[in-house]
Amino acid sequence: MTLLTACGPEAVPTPVTALQLPQPSPTSNLPPTLDISNQNVMETATPLPTTPPKPTRTATPVDVSINISYPNENELLTLGEEITVGGLVKKEETHSILVSLVTSNGRILAQVPGELTTQGWAAPFILPPQVTGMAYLQAALLDETGVVLTEHRSPVLLTLNPDTEGRFLELYQPKVNDTAVGGYSIFFDGMVNRPVSNFITISIWANECQEQVARQGFQMGSSSRPFYWSGFVVVPEDLVGPACAVAYFGEPGTEEWREAQIPIEVLAQEDANARGVVLASPRPEAEIFAGEELFLYGTAYNVTNGPVTVDVVMENGRIVGQVVTQTDYWGYWEASLLLPFDVLGLAEITITAGEDETLSETTQVINVLPAPTPTP
Repeated sequence: MTLLTACGPEAVPTPVTALQLPQPSPTSNLPPTLDISNQNVMETATPLPTTPPKPTRTATPVDVSINISYPNENELLTLGEEITVGGLVKKEETHSILVSLVTSNGRILAQVPGELTTQGWAAPFILPPQVTGMAYLQAALLDETGVVLTEHRSPVLLTLNPDTEGRFLELYQPKVNDTAVGGYSIFFDGMVNRPVSNFITISIWANECQEQVARQGFQMGSSSRPFYWSGFVVVPEDLVGPACAVAYFGEPGTEEWREAQIPIEVLAQEDANARGVVLASPRPEAEIFAGEELFLYGTAYNVTNGPVTVDVVMENGRIVGQVVTQTDYWGYWEASLLLPFDVLGLAEITITAGEDETLSETTQVINVLPAPTPTP
């Protein structure tokens, strides 16, 4: 895997200046009432009284507003299904409603007009298949020229339909709101089917997830069936605060493009909580055959070139392996050990990193299957 240079900032749409609502025009002065007190009046003709014109009423501008009442915030939505977005609205007759599904890094996945209902507004549409993870439903109120008067957005989580058979990209790690540390590796993994050119890019986005600040791509072998993938990218050393972990393949906006986005939190290296060790592989409850090599890797924070100890113990207390390794400059470590042929059942992996005040530990359980029967 080759670490690619950070890409430049992606263009962010320029905010639209809020519309200045028209002010009510002053009511026209009524014509003066005819004064007939000093008029010479003929006895044979009495003049008719003058009828003043009725004043016209100036419409009071509406204090516009719109919200999203459903789906609920952070609701889990399945790609390919039809949903209905709706809420309450206060607007002029000439105003229109535009509903958008927007990714956390600003890509518009779908846009449909909203229609008035007896209880507010609503807009049905089918969730497109391109992106999983964090996204936003956004309802905007527009004037007759298309200028945005006000808007409201609500976060949702997009998930893959488990019965999907076509092209897809699924992200297992990192998880929502996982913690990373600036200057250290962060791991990605998941399942993929039919990636474009058998190439996946993983990346970190900052500044409200609008700017890509680090990325790495890697080539994979071709396969006619879904398969597991994994990789890692180094978080920029000076990055602190909310960010997004994004994996994708294909050209954004095209039919073949697929993307997965997860919000994460990046800590500074000197942060008191920037300690710990991560076991990226094997995954929890992974199945490993007895008699085969167990390969492990992960990240240890703030223990650069420090020791990392791996212990594997069966549920009956039998120790089946122990190995000590070192981290590199970015906290990455890896180790391997050979499992005995005669073990079977659950095994607990314990990873210990650092010494004294930097000491950290994590555990994970895997399932050891019977050794394969030798082929004559």
